Amino acid sequence: MAPRTAEKFKEIREEKRNHIMRIALELFANEGYHVTPISKIAQKAGMSKGLMYNYFESKEDLLKSILIETIHEIYSSFDKNHDDILTSDEFEYFVRESFKLQKENREFYKLYYILLLQPNIIEIANSEISNISQKVLTVLYYYFKSSFPDPDTEMLLFSSLMKGLSMQLVYSPEYINEERLEKSIQRILELFKR
Repeated sequence: MAPRTAEKFKEIREEKRNHIMRIALELFANEGYHVTPISKIAQKAGMSKGLMYNYFESKEDLLKSILIETIHEIYSSFDKNHDDILTSDEFEYFVRESFKLQKENREFYKLYYILLLQPNIIEIANSEISNISQKVLTVLYYYFKSSFPDPDTEMLLFSSLMKGLSMQLVYSPEYINEERLEKSIQRILELFKR
């Protein structure tokens, strides 16, 4: 058996780290951040509490990593060519991909919405999330500014519709089947796609 290379060790470490994050996300979303001890995450991940600290400095660091990495993944579908100009096709792709990701990452959104209501917790990753969100909001604002006479109102309406439908997907998925979701997405696109 050949010895492991540094690259293989790095790959194994990344797999373990992602495994811990998936378990923590599930526990935080379903049981709550405050009441989930690091020892429970470690146990469910099949490792000791001490070994967990080789991957994350603290429970806060673990939460911060979950938030930042998932937000990066979510916004990777935004402005696909990264030219800071949102075309009509890129806008449609973003809207559709947003809901696809929300269905696939329901636990993350459940956790995220809970954390938004707990300012002291969301502050853990607020500056990083704000930096990511600010760029997206700026590009989105210019899309609305180039398409509508009152971009502030249209952007507020768009954001409200997206968040409302998102919360329905997260908290009441039994009421939104594929056909209803597609109709809702299509209606949003009719209102805001130029």
